[in-house]
Order: sequence, then structure tokens, then C-alpha cells
Amino acid sequence: MSVKHTLLALLYQHPQHGYELGKQINAVVNTEWDVKLGQVASTLARLKDAHLVDYEVEATDDAPDRKVYFITDEGRRELESWYLTPEVREYRLGDAFYVKLVLSLLGGPVSPEQVLITQRRELFQQLHEVTELLREADPRTQLPWVLLLESATMHLDADLRWIEMCEARLNDLKHYTPPLPTPKPRGRPRRKLAHSSKT
Repeated sequence: MSVKHTLLALLYQHPQHGYELGKQINAVVNTEWDVKLGQVASTLARLKDAHLVDYEVEATDDAPDRKVYFITDEGRRELESWYLTPEVREYRLGDAFYVKLVLSLLGGPVSPEQVLITQRRELFQQLHEVTELLREADPRTQLPWVLLLESATMHLDADLRWIEMCEARLNDLKHYTPPLPTPKPRGRPRRKLAHSSKT
């Protein structure tokens, strides 16, 4: 997730100081995304250097003066560009489990059956946890969070169905033979001899 653009989006709503922004991220987005206050401060400094935000110093009676950040015109343009850039999820085209499964088909200390069983067990555990979160969520006040949990549920269901497909075709999968790489010639290439032409 982009801390940079999240901060810009929050500052678009109204000016805030760093501590408020750190609290706002977890309250508004409401995910397992844990952003530390130090990361917020360092990101704000980079945004200031890039002229995407600026700040005014606010004097207080009972605490040190604090910087109240606001988004600049350049920051608004950057934020608008981010909103209008589609996100492509990195999903399943060569992920770690796929690589693990393919390598187990070639032979190893663990069978592909056991690899699939282990993965299914983990997916069911994740599905149970997400289902519990979904059961506890209030759609009247946490609808974006509910939709995110439902998205996770659908992806986990799809993964479980894919595991079942792999198990159903495991006999065919065990005949998988990877293509051999094209061998490279050994040694140094022969030098071409220059032919002298007689006149």
C-alpha cells in the first residue's frame, strides 16, 4: 500500500499534523496495515521535499510547537493521477506456492500430495479467521471493511477450488517434465582465419 498517497488523500480532506495522520490511517482504512508514526514522519518529510505538501507551524501553550501539514496544488495533481491509475493485483502468475508445487512434482523430500494438503489446511485457517472478522463487522458503520473481507473470502474460496483441481489432475501432473535448456557450446569460439587474396 502507498503511505505517500494515503497521506495525500487524508490531507486533501483537511490539514493535519503528523500524529493525527498516523491515527487516521488505521481508523479510516481499517485493515491490518500497521503504519508507524516514524514512517508517517519520514514520508511527510519526503512529500515536503517533493513540494506535494507544505506545513504551517502552530504554536501551543502546553506543548512544543507542531507542524500542521496541508496538500499543495502539485500534491492534488499527484493524488488525482493516483486515483485514476488502475491497480493490477499481483496474483498467482508464478507465486511462491505455485513454484513450490512444481518443484515437488520433480521429486523431493515432500510429495506434491502433502504440499497440497498443507496449503489447503492454511487456506481453511485463513478462511476461518476472515469469516470471524466478517461476522464481527458491522455493515452499517464498517461497510468498506466488510467489502474487503468479502473480497478476501472470494479469493480464498477460489484458491481452495484451485487446490481441488490440482488434486483431481495430480496423476497427469506427475508426468510433467520441464523442457531442457538449450546447451551452450563449451570453450572459446574458434577464431576465423583471415584469407589473403592473391593479386
